[in-house]
Amino acid sequence: MNRIKTNYIDGEEKDIIESLKDIDINSIKNDKKNIKLLAKSAKGYIAKQDKSITIRISSEDLDKIKKSASYKGMRYQTLIKNIIHQYIYLKSPLETLQSNQK
Repeated sequence: MNRIKTNYIDGEEKDIIESLKDIDINSIKNDKKNIKLLAKSAKGYIAKQDKSITIRISSEDLDKIKKSASYKGMRYQTLIKNIIHQYIYLKSPLETLQSNQK
């Protein structure tokens, strides 16, 4: 089985990967119940990804993001999405800076 790079995913995604580690895909290949369950899960995930955005950033910033993403073995769009996700769900660097100034 291919090794999955886990250095850029969050805890929830790591838990999902860990829970799937012992599943033998070949044994469920023709299991219609599991195929339907997996298809439903995939559709649910895709449904959450329901918005696209357009942003303008400097060429220099984009080049740095692309290099960083390449180094991590991921697409730069995924890296940007992960950065936004982390900013929303984790304490942002700006909030940390502001709380330290109080």
